Amino acid sequence: MSKPTRRAFPQSPAHNPESYYLSEGTYHSTRALLLRAETLVLRTLSFDVKVTVPHHLALTYLQTLGVLPSNPTSKSRSLAARTIGYLNLGLFSSQLLYLTHQPTTLAIAAIYLASRELGVKLPGTAWWEVFDVDREDLGFVVVAYRSCESWINGEREKWKDRFCPLTVSEVDKELGSASIDDSA
Repeated sequence: MSKPTRRAFPQSPAHNPESYYLSEGTYHSTRALLLRAETLVLRTLSFDVKVTVPHHLALTYLQTLGVLPSNPTSKSRSLAARTIGYLNLGLFSSQLLYLTHQPTTLAIAAIYLASRELGVKLPGTAWWEVFDVDREDLGFVVVAYRSCESWINGEREKWKDRFCPLTVSEVDKELGSASIDDSA
């Protein structure tokens, strides 16, 4: 397997209008690279680009279950926040939860975990079946959410002494200090 190479783009001095010029050749080669990447993504997704995210479903389900009233209490706000937190956590899943499970299942699993952590009482019966979620799927997604936490803690430990650029100026500074190999 060949080593992936990083492509170096010329660094542009700040506030120099001449540095914004892009040659026609650079434009066309970058455009072709972008189109190839888009094609790869679309083929991977089987051209199915309609996405339903579970966040709004989770909030609706919390209201349906009666634990998120129209005048929310601090406990119901905490429950909603923790539920949304689990849904966001699922985006980091190595099991690709958002690609392998229905949004309904993701929302119910997040509600289940959040309510157990905060001690919020939900209906005693198999309430998730009302939302057409199987117990087996619920259990799998709950375990996956839990494994995400351990993965994130491992990554946090791995990156604790490293610098991760988060702003454009930090990225520019990091790229300026990095040695980029153009020989490949």
